[in-house]
Amino acid sequence: MKDAYELATYFVNQITEATIGIEARVNSALASIPALIDRGWTLEEIKKELDQFKLDYPKIATNVYHIDEIMNKKEPPDNIMEPDVFYYHSELRRMSSVPVIKRDPVTEKMVRFSEPFYLEMKNRYTMKDLMAYWYKEMGIEPNEHMIRQDEGKFKYILGNYTLDEVLFSIDVSKIIRKEQQIRPLRNAFELDRYMEDAREFIQKKKNTHKVEGINREFRRSSS
Repeated sequence: MKDAYELATYFVNQITEATIGIEARVNSALASIPALIDRGWTLEEIKKELDQFKLDYPKIATNVYHIDEIMNKKEPPDNIMEPDVFYYHSELRRMSSVPVIKRDPVTEKMVRFSEPFYLEMKNRYTMKDLMAYWYKEMGIEPNEHMIRQDEGKFKYILGNYTLDEVLFSIDVSKIIRKEQQIRPLRNAFELDRYMEDAREFIQKKKNTHKVEGINREFRRSSS
């Protein structure tokens, strides 16, 4: 799928097999697709879900009008974030950039540039993202065998700790071991030794957010 319009057209022509009201149906699907993408879906993933629905329910598919009738209750695949959780790690957030001081090209004066404040949770974070963060922070260049092993390890770890705790334990272990002049971790199971430190760090961040009044999401304006 190259773009949302191609997907909308595919939905109407191939999934619903509509023969009348084509333009209105395409426009309806086109209006819904951006919200799905904002929830974390990719165009190819949406197409895959539509194809599977068509395969499972061929007769029902031809009576579907809105793409949301198929997609509304589905969650993006491979997402390890929990819905409606306020996360504290920067890997799981989208935030406004820090204000900067720049020289105004017209007046030549130093001016403070900033964008409206926002703090939002990402819609999706996958096991692949988590492992990429682990490898980057630990300075590891993984091979296929290592990736397969580590995926199993992180699945086990996430069964015992929150995603925030795991990400902060990676950060804390890196800081502590650097101070102790010890090389970064290589075995993800050893993150267990740093979970209490990670929890303390999270609690401090929670307290700071509460004092600053930003212990909730601030959505970007749609205007």
